[in-house]
Amino acid sequence: MKKIYVVYVLIFILLMSCFIGLTSCKEDKKPVVNISSPSSEAASSETNSQQTTPTQNTSVPTEGTSIPTEQTITPTSGNTPNQSAVVTSTAIPTQTPAKTPTATSTPASALLTKKPDYNTLKKAEFPRVDIKTEGGQLITSKEEYVKSTISLSGCKEEYAFSNSPAGVRIRGNSTAAASKKPYRIKFDKKQSFLGLNNSNEYKSWCLMADYYDGSMLRTWATFKFANVLLENKYYSADCAHVEVYINGKYNGVYLLCEQTQINEGRIDIPEKKDGDTSVEHGYLLVGQGGRTDEPETVVVYPEIKVHDRNGETMYFSALNFALSGSEYTDAQKEYVSNYVSGVFKVVAKAVYENDFYTLKRDGTLVKKTSFKGKTLQEKQIETVNAVFNIESAVRMCVLDEIAKNLDAMTFNMYVDLSPTGDGRLTLAAPWDFDFSMANTHYASTHGTSGFYATNLTVSEGMRTNLWHVMLGSIDWFEEMCRDVWKEHYAELKSIAFEVYSMSYIYSEAFDRDYEKWGLPADRQLIHHHSVGDLNTFKKHLDAGEFLGNWLVKRLAWLDRQWGNTEPDVPVVQMPDLKVDFTKQENMSYLDGFRRCEAQWTSQGVKMTTTEARDPYFYIDFRELDEVYQAGNYPYLEIECMIPATNDLAEYSAEIFMCAGAFSSAEAGVSTQLELGIPKGKMVTYKVNLGETGFWEGQIHRIRFDFFNLCGKGDYMIIKSVCLKSN
Repeated sequence: MKKIYVVYVLIFILLMSCFIGLTSCKEDKKPVVNISSPSSEAASSETNSQQTTPTQNTSVPTEGTSIPTEQTITPTSGNTPNQSAVVTSTAIPTQTPAKTPTATSTPASALLTKKPDYNTLKKAEFPRVDIKTEGGQLITSKEEYVKSTISLSGCKEEYAFSNSPAGVRIRGNSTAAASKKPYRIKFDKKQSFLGLNNSNEYKSWCLMADYYDGSMLRTWATFKFANVLLENKYYSADCAHVEVYINGKYNGVYLLCEQTQINEGRIDIPEKKDGDTSVEHGYLLVGQGGRTDEPETVVVYPEIKVHDRNGETMYFSALNFALSGSEYTDAQKEYVSNYVSGVFKVVAKAVYENDFYTLKRDGTLVKKTSFKGKTLQEKQIETVNAVFNIESAVRMCVLDEIAKNLDAMTFNMYVDLSPTGDGRLTLAAPWDFDFSMANTHYASTHGTSGFYATNLTVSEGMRTNLWHVMLGSIDWFEEMCRDVWKEHYAELKSIAFEVYSMSYIYSEAFDRDYEKWGLPADRQLIHHHSVGDLNTFKKHLDAGEFLGNWLVKRLAWLDRQWGNTEPDVPVVQMPDLKVDFTKQENMSYLDGFRRCEAQWTSQGVKMTTTEARDPYFYIDFRELDEVYQAGNYPYLEIECMIPATNDLAEYSAEIFMCAGAFSSAEAGVSTQLELGIPKGKMVTYKVNLGETGFWEGQIHRIRFDFFNLCGKGDYMIIKSVCLKSN
C-alpha cells in the first residue's frame, strides 16, 4: 500500500508541475507594456515633493545607443490614427515623489455623497486681506508694482500677519480690463500666505478677481479637482478665498492662489538665472492662444494634422507661448522652440503614422528601428513617453474633460533641458477657468454631456488642447484616462457637492461682492460669454447651486463613459406611468403654466405660447395614487405634434427633473430635447432621464419647457407623457 501511495503522490506532483509550466508558458506569451519610465533612448528617474508642490528632479537621459542610423527629417502631416493595436496593458507611467507628501486623499467616510442639508451648515466669513499703498496710490499698471504693505486677519492666529512690505500690480489679460481688477503681489521677502502650499514661503502670489464667473467658484473647484487628479506629482496652485480691502475700502471676494512659476515646491526645475545665456536649463511655457504681445513670447511649430475621436481633422502650424521667468535670449527661445516642435512631431508620427523617432536636444528627429519584438501599442507608448510625460497628459485630460474650459488651448507645460533633465515635455499648472463649466453661450461647453477636451472644438477660433485631441483618439490613452477616473470619482463628486456648501456657508460674503460689482448679468465680457439662467441670478446662492448641479450632472455623464456606473434600470420591468391627455380628466396633472395656455382637444392638450420666449408648464406625477421611485423609471416618452405653420423652422425643448431633493425646477437639473423640424403629425420622443445623475428618489414633477425659442402663438399638441422602465 505504501508503494502505491508513493506512486500516487509522484503522479500528483508531476501533473501539478505540468500545469504550472503550462500556466507560465501562457503568461510568458502575453505582451506586457512597461511604461513606468521612459524608454532606454531617454531613460530617467523622476522625483517630486510635497502636497501641491511636485518637483521634476531627473537624471541624464541615455542617448540612443541602439539606433543604427541617424537622419534629419522634415515631417509631413499624418494619416488617420491607427486604432488597430490591441490594448494589452495601460498602466500609467508613474511619477515618484521625491519627498513623502502630505496625504491629499480624503478618507472615504469624510467624502460628501449628496447635496448637503443647509440646515446643518453654519454661516462663516472669509479671511481679510488689507492692501495699503504708499501715499494712497491707485493700482493702475500691469507692469509697475506699487509699493504697499499687506496684512492678513480673520484667520488662524498662526497665519495672520501685519504690514508686510510688498509690491502690487494688476495682472491678467481680458480680466485686467474688468472693473474688478485681479492683482499680483510680490513681497519684498519670501513668506507664507494663509498656510497655502504647506505654508511654504514665496514672494509671488495672486489675487484672482473671478469677475466674469458669477459663482466665483469655478477656478476654486478646478484647483480642488486638480489637487486630487495630479496626486502631488504635478504642480497645481493651492488656493483659498479672501475678502480684499484696498486702502481701507472694500474691494470684493478674491481667490488667493499661488503664482505659476519655476520655483522650488512649485514647478521645480532648474531656473534660468538673470544674465545666464546658456540654453541648458528648465523652461516653463505659458499658453497664450492667439496673443503674441508678451515680451518673452516663443512660437512653437507643430506643423501636424491632428485627428480627434470623431475623425475631424485640423492642421496646426504654430502655437504661441510665453516663457516664464527672466529675460530670454533669441538663442534660448529658438532652442526651446525647436525642441518642443520636435516633441509634437515625434508624438504625431508615432500615433498617426506608426513611424518611430527619438529626439535630440537641438530638435532633430532620429529614426528608431529597434524595439525587440514589441507590439505596436508598446512601440507607441515607449516612443511617446520618452519625450512627452504621458501620465501628466492623462491626468490633465481628465481635468479638462470635467471643466469643459473655453480657454483650454491656453495650456501650460514645462520641460527640463538642463544637463540632468529628462527632456520630457510635461503638462501641469492648470489655469484660467472663468469661462468653463457652462459659463459660455456655446453648446459645446454649456451642456453636461459629450466629450470636449478630446474633440476639435471651434468657437471664435480653436479652443481645445492640441495634446488632448491628438492622444484622445488612441485606445490606450483613453484606457489610462478611465483608470484615473475610476480611482478618483468619489473624491471628485465630493468636491462637486462641496460647491453647494461653499455657496451657502459664505453666501453673505459673496453677496457683498454682488452689491459692490453687480449681478452676473452685469459682468459679461463683450456680452457673449453668459447664457440663459446665468444671467438671471439675483443672489450668489443661485449661481453656486447652478454650478453644483452642473458639476454633479457632468461627473455622472463622464462616469457612465469611464466608470462602472450602469443606468439605473430595474431588475424587473415596471408598468408604465402614462398620462393620456386625450382624456380630459387628465388635465388635472398640469399646473405651473408660464407664458403659455392649455386647451383640451380630442387629440390631446394644446399648449399655445402667449409670449415669444421660454414657455413652460409642469406635469405633476404626485396626482398618482402611489409613490414611485425615479430609479425604476429612467425613460420619458412624449408623444406630440408641432404644426408646420409655426414660426420657426426647427425647435428644441428642455426638461427639468423634479425628484428626490428637487421638488421644483432648479437651474442645471435638466436635459435638452431636440424636437427638430415641425412635421405636422404625431411624433414620439424618448429621453433617458436616468443618465443625467439627477433623476433619483421619489418622483415629484417634470417641468416641460416645450420651446426654447419660439414665436408668439406657436403651439404644440401633446397626446401623452409616459415614464417607462426601459
